[in-house]
Amino acid sequence: MSLNLGTKVLAGAIAMAIGGAAMAQTNLNATTTGDVFLNIVNTSNDTSFVYDTGISQANFTSSTTFSVNLASDPNYQTFIAASGTLDYSVISATENTADKANEFTIDSTGTLAPASALVQQKSKLLNAQTAVSDFAANTNTLASTTTNSAFLSGTGTVGALSGSPAFWGAPLSEGALSTNIFGLDQPPFGDSTAPGTAMSFYQVNVNAVTVLGTWDLNGAVATFEGANVGTGTSPVPLPTPLLLLLSGLGLMGVVARRGKPSADLASGATAV
Repeated sequence: MSLNLGTKVLAGAIAMAIGGAAMAQTNLNATTTGDVFLNIVNTSNDTSFVYDTGISQANFTSSTTFSVNLASDPNYQTFIAASGTLDYSVISATENTADKANEFTIDSTGTLAPASALVQQKSKLLNAQTAVSDFAANTNTLASTTTNSAFLSGTGTVGALSGSPAFWGAPLSEGALSTNIFGLDQPPFGDSTAPGTAMSFYQVNVNAVTVLGTWDLNGAVATFEGANVGTGTSPVPLPTPLLLLLSGLGLMGVVARRGKPSADLASGATAV
């Protein structure tokens, strides 16, 4: 099914309206809330910005597009106000069950693909999924002025999962995912790179690694371009001189046809 995500209303997740809104319930394997989310990390001060696309993992395919401008988001404004070195990533995960292996959509630089030897191991995928799950659970508890974004700080912990870092970009969250999916346990982690650099967006499970498209973050604008978007063939336009020649020939043909019936009638033929 071809679906242009850029035309969808980004509803985000349902927030609990108690005092300030919460980031809401960014779930794994979600159907009504978004489980594909953008992370931008300031590695200089251990903070991060997370944006929930409001769109399920299954809807990001090689035939879709998506774009969002974060400039007016108050959490992004708070995050970007501090100077520092930034990197970004886009991730999602499907929970592990007894009869289904973990599945991820995750991006990385074009020269760094998920390590096939590692992703064949279900235990590795489970470890990565747990890191994403812990991060999402923590993020869901944060007070926020929006329902689909949050500003996270590395100082202290939040939520019920004590010991879990409050920002994406720390060893227990992004580090655990990168170690298990990319085989890299040190920054810069395998799922992130600097803004302005497009990254391949992969779907990963125990059976295969598939490139779905690319993500790019330029300034406050994040875009996804499916690998098959715009690959359809279109007619090649004819050169102008050739068009003029064909038009002239066509006109001559009309004139010739107009003159022919009168000649036939003059010789006694019946015009049809």
